[in-house]
Amino acid sequence: MSTVGFITRDLSGTTRQSTFSEGSPSLLNVTHSKDISLNLSASDIDSYVRRGSDLHLVLADGQILVLQNYYSNGTAGGKNLFLSEDGNFVEVVLEDKAEGALFASYEPLDLTGKWSAYDDMVFLDVDRIEPVIAPLAAPLFGGLGAAGAAAGVAGAAVIAGGGGGGGGGGNLIIPTVDDPDATYPVAGSTTDPVVITGTGTPGAEVEVNVGGETQTGTVNEDGIWEVTFPVVDLPIDGNYDTTVQVVDPDGTTHDLDGPTVIIDTTPPELDVTSGTQSTGDLVNGSEHSTGTVITGTGEAGASVSVVINGHTQTTTVAADGSWSVTFDSTQINTGEYTTDVAITTTDDFGNSATFSETLEVDTIAPPVGINTVAGDDIISFSEASSGVTLSGTGEAGASISVLFQGVTQTTTVASDGTWSVGYSSAQITGGNNYASTVEVTSSDAAGNSTTSSHTVHIDTETSATLNGGFAGADDILSGPEAQGGVQLTGTAEPGSTVQVFFGAAGAQNATVDAAGNWTVLIPQSSIPTGTTDVDIEVHATDAVGNTDVVTRTLAIDTEVDPFSVEANQTANDVVNQDELNAGFALQGTVEPGSEVIVTIQGVAKTATVDAAGNWSAEFSGSDLPAGEYSATATIVATDPAGNTSSLTESFEVDTVFEAPLLDSVTYEIGSQDVSEISVEGIAGTGESITVKALEGDGSVSNPGVTVSEGGGITEFDFSTAIPDGTDLVVTNVDSLGNGSSTLLVLEDNATTASTLDHASLGQFNIDELDLGAASNVSLVLTEADIKALSENSDTLTIHSGSTPGDDSVTVTGATLEGTRNVGGENYNVYTVGTDGATLVIDQDVTVII
Repeated sequence: MSTVGFITRDLSGTTRQSTFSEGSPSLLNVTHSKDISLNLSASDIDSYVRRGSDLHLVLADGQILVLQNYYSNGTAGGKNLFLSEDGNFVEVVLEDKAEGALFASYEPLDLTGKWSAYDDMVFLDVDRIEPVIAPLAAPLFGGLGAAGAAAGVAGAAVIAGGGGGGGGGGNLIIPTVDDPDATYPVAGSTTDPVVITGTGTPGAEVEVNVGGETQTGTVNEDGIWEVTFPVVDLPIDGNYDTTVQVVDPDGTTHDLDGPTVIIDTTPPELDVTSGTQSTGDLVNGSEHSTGTVITGTGEAGASVSVVINGHTQTTTVAADGSWSVTFDSTQINTGEYTTDVAITTTDDFGNSATFSETLEVDTIAPPVGINTVAGDDIISFSEASSGVTLSGTGEAGASISVLFQGVTQTTTVASDGTWSVGYSSAQITGGNNYASTVEVTSSDAAGNSTTSSHTVHIDTETSATLNGGFAGADDILSGPEAQGGVQLTGTAEPGSTVQVFFGAAGAQNATVDAAGNWTVLIPQSSIPTGTTDVDIEVHATDAVGNTDVVTRTLAIDTEVDPFSVEANQTANDVVNQDELNAGFALQGTVEPGSEVIVTIQGVAKTATVDAAGNWSAEFSGSDLPAGEYSATATIVATDPAGNTSSLTESFEVDTVFEAPLLDSVTYEIGSQDVSEISVEGIAGTGESITVKALEGDGSVSNPGVTVSEGGGITEFDFSTAIPDGTDLVVTNVDSLGNGSSTLLVLEDNATTASTLDHASLGQFNIDELDLGAASNVSLVLTEADIKALSENSDTLTIHSGSTPGDDSVTVTGATLEGTRNVGGENYNVYTVGTDGATLVIDQDVTVII
């Protein structure tokens, strides 16, 4: 890192030449320098940065050069910075950028003329420290002429200060203080430190005292010293003579006088004594016309600026500490309002303080307002009875006088700008909508007065009626009359509201037309049922709240009474197949003379009602479908007055049956007699499986039998074998009584005459024929035969043996409809006749149509 040479020149034309000290940063005080030339080129400098009043140059090799107080006011018109190398000479122009950084541009200067003002600031290429004026320094080492000596003395002091080498005892310089007679003002807004400079022998110690506060420094190699007092290290406000003590390296002490430092950081005081709200003053009409005056006290000599609504008046605090400003009538708006007053006082040091006041203006007579009386300017009966309050608005504190109904009441406007007075019912004369005038006078403290009037109406009367005829000629409301609700009508004063109270129901709002006719619909839900009396009240309230009430008692008969239905339609409230086939009845009680209609599954029956009110409705087996389901009966009764009531009663229908299915037939060895049969299924709780024998004489017998169950099979072991030619009927009856039988044909070559014509066959419900135990059976069936055998469902299922074509059935009027899977085998399904008979027959049976 090399040293950098410099040449400085002050306003007197005196130049100084030396080099920056080694190290980084290297400092050079240029407080009193006008021109500074550095032995550098533009490419040697990386950046320029302003730090307070100093200029920092960051060189390309990282070295930092500090030009102290480059931005101070030590020289008029600012300073000039030049770069010079190899005889070139350029001016550096600096422009501010963000955060202290500077933008530098360079302007070359032409020095080729016969003479230039900057010839003595140019560096040649002589180790970067030899300037053109180097010959001027030569006399320092060999002597000067008379004129040269005079010019060289000042230069010699600087050179000695800069190159004397730090106080080795030679070439001592008598120290000085720059501008000792100057005055340094320090105000409250000042942030720059107080800097005191001077000259002396390099290495000498310097101590500066300002009001008891001291700072120290050392004379630099260039013979210049500088001591800085940050603002926070200065003494309290006051005038201070600075003293400087310089101790040379040889111990010689020099006491010097420095400049005067005047410190005043306290903003001036100010008080307002009249003219604003804080002093209890306001501007009235008289004061406004002659000028608005604000006075106060403050620091003598300080300026005072008062701003009101953009208008400014200024003055200076007099020697006695008083001040006063006046705003003419054009600068203060008329009216009643408050506005901000901004007062700023500034002393000679620039210390400033701002104060806020409020100007209160009242230049007009107090306003007075009268509120709407009783909400609509109409005093009703209830309002008059409770007394009436008249109220309004005005200027706070103003007096109010109210004249109404010949009576005068007085009050004062409250702080919120409102007033009110009361008039008792005795002071208000009732009537039917007549006009009355309210006259209000308001007076403010200045004597300004305003009178206003307001008209109100007195209306304390109204009336209403309720029309009759809505309950028929007998004036008793029946059920039919109550159907859809009851419409009540009447009259009221036009503009009234009408509410109707009907028994325990809440209020119903009536519709009122422009003529005062009202109507209201009482919903059926609000009309009580049965035989009772209901009170009706009509409340009519006119537009101002007057109320009239009309009352009436109404007789009501809207319900059939008594009316009931028995809980169980059968013993167990379940209709089985036999009960359905036989027909059943629903029964109950009703008001004598009533009509009762019972509807089940869409089938309606009119019940018979006796003189005592007992009713009964009969349903046959064809009225309800077979199956397993819940049925609901809807019972509607209409009494002689036309009142209708309904009940519902639920019961179960279960006609589902299951015919026994033959599992096996066991014959005695060596004969066609049957010793045992087995049937699929096991009888459960309340169920039974029985076997009957159809004897050849047309009778029915109970064969001796031992019954055993297991594996889902019920076995019947006959004590005496059933002979060939005797058919068996196996019957299954469930817990609800639904029964179904299977006819087991045991006779070979059986015919219709020997099987289906048996005299006792009608006592069984045969749903299935099993031909598996017989061969060569030949039957002839008709629609009537099927219906006679199976009253359960009019369906007959015929099972065959293992030999296809062995058995045959001739059917009259049969139509093949399709097939059905029965027990894993395909069966043909025929409709027989036109009345719903069905034949389901094993495909192994030959069917002849």
